[in-house]
Amino acid sequence: MSHRYAAVVAAGLALASFALVYAFLGDGIGQNGVGPEGREHRAALAIRDDVTPFQKWGTILFTLRYLTRHYDHAWYFTQSWGNDQKEAFLAALDHALRHYRAVDLFLLAHTNQYVDWVKILPEEHRRRLRLVYNTGCHNLPQGQHWLDLGAKIYVGHPGASTSPVFYFYFLRRWTHGDSIRQAVEESNILAWRKFRQVEAATLGRLNAESFVRESWASCRGDNHLSVKDFPE
Repeated sequence: MSHRYAAVVAAGLALASFALVYAFLGDGIGQNGVGPEGREHRAALAIRDDVTPFQKWGTILFTLRYLTRHYDHAWYFTQSWGNDQKEAFLAALDHALRHYRAVDLFLLAHTNQYVDWVKILPEEHRRRLRLVYNTGCHNLPQGQHWLDLGAKIYVGHPGASTSPVFYFYFLRRWTHGDSIRQAVEESNILAWRKFRQVEAATLGRLNAESFVRESWASCRGDNHLSVKDFPE
């Protein structure tokens, strides 16, 4: 088998896998037409840690579809090791904070300490941080640290979470214009339903309650904000 043919087959299988996951998790949220107002005043940054190539590919494919549609500018970083991309991430974040009224962060990584990166930026810039969503396991306690840095909202998970399921629903609802409280509540419920379906399909070998207990997301900060709001 030639390398080119193998690459085409691998790409096809990856696309098919992504389509199957998308169909399984589908929730009826449409993303056609004009999004929430104020797009020109908001920016977003996302960072993915060093995981398998398929995970990296799936995350960027899903995430950028929504960020580029609903934000004036979106930066996406993929790490290959430890503090990889730190300088580029901070430079982009500082630029966004200086030029946009609201900046949202999507920390798509296992247990992490990006909060230590961001605290070196000027306080007057950090005040434009709006949402920080963190997929990291056991990173819910970081919430107060992010709020102290200037973020208005923090969403995180309490334990060894299966956060990608929640994230699929959450990003779609947040960019659709739901309030943070509504987006978090509905995404938690939809993720719980999917865990129950998998539990039934595996004849109980997967315990849905355990997954929910570890993954149930919580919001810290102003839970009335939505993507179209610009708190000063």
